Amino acid sequence: MAGVILLTAMAVGGISLWLKRRKDRKDLEATTKNDESQNL
Repeated sequence: MAGVILLTAMAVGGISLWLKRRKDRKDLEATTKNDESQNL
């Protein structure tokens, strides 16, 4: 039973970290595109 709880918690934590990294990467790409368009 404890294994199921731990596995679920690890899965939820992994997904939340993945979503956070994905959001940060999209924000970084957006700011990079904005910087490039301002330099042209």
